[in-house]
Amino acid sequence: MFAKQKRLEQATDEISRLRLPQNRWQSFLDCISNHASQLIGCGLVLALFAFPLIGVLGLTNILVFDLNYQIEIGTVTAVEGAKAIFNTMNTANLLTIPTLMILFIGFSGLVRIIRRLIWQEDIFFWFDFKKGIKENWKSFLLVGFIVGGVNWLVQLLIRYGYFIDHSSWYEWALPISIAVAVLLIPILCLTRFQTDIYVLSFRAKMKNSFLLTMRTAPSTLGFMALVFAPWGIFLISMNEVLYLVLLAFFFFVIAPLELLAISEYCLHVFDRFINKNNHPEIFDKGIYRVCQK
Repeated sequence: MFAKQKRLEQATDEISRLRLPQNRWQSFLDCISNHASQLIGCGLVLALFAFPLIGVLGLTNILVFDLNYQIEIGTVTAVEGAKAIFNTMNTANLLTIPTLMILFIGFSGLVRIIRRLIWQEDIFFWFDFKKGIKENWKSFLLVGFIVGGVNWLVQLLIRYGYFIDHSSWYEWALPISIAVAVLLIPILCLTRFQTDIYVLSFRAKMKNSFLLTMRTAPSTLGFMALVFAPWGIFLISMNEVLYLVLLAFFFFVIAPLELLAISEYCLHVFDRFINKNNHPEIFDKGIYRVCQK
């Protein structure tokens, strides 16, 4: 009887193990199916912290739409309209810097929640959110400033080209700035998620992220391009109401899923190049291979 009960318990344990995610992709799907309520909570918080950014982007879209309409009906000349649009966009991109810093403070708390979801640890939503902000807000605030500053610089250079003859300095400054911006995306993503795991200086995390990006450049750049591709819809001209509705939807629904996907990918990279040798206690944490060791 005891032997039969033991076999039953072993079979039950084996079934439970088979249901565990066996790689980061399965972990991503597992988090969506089993932790939907927490992801919805992340979306609500993210939308709240993104509210200033949504306001700036929404108002800018309205102003630019109005200026384009004035050019179309002849109220202003094309040159005057182009200059007005340039000034409007430049001011908006400057205002975007503090709004991104606010958004990244929200990210600092949510990254801890997402990481604990992936590692299958207990979550007390508001406690973990506040703890994440307390531990990580300085690094995330700096990352938000860098993202906003680079965005302002690149867009300034792109639009400035409409008003000058293409001199030699502009011809090399623009492509270099765009290349740096593209390279900064994976570096800053890896930096963000290191902040919640390792006790390192910001400079050390940036260095690690640069080296990791270089070692995994094809897969990392391809993955980041795929993840952020949906935001390309905002390059399409649309009316103000649709623009604001889509923007709110993206921060509420799409952004938390992207945050989860990027977290999974970053943990995969950390497991491969850092955790396996230096932090075996968290190597492959949250997936079935841990159970096998």
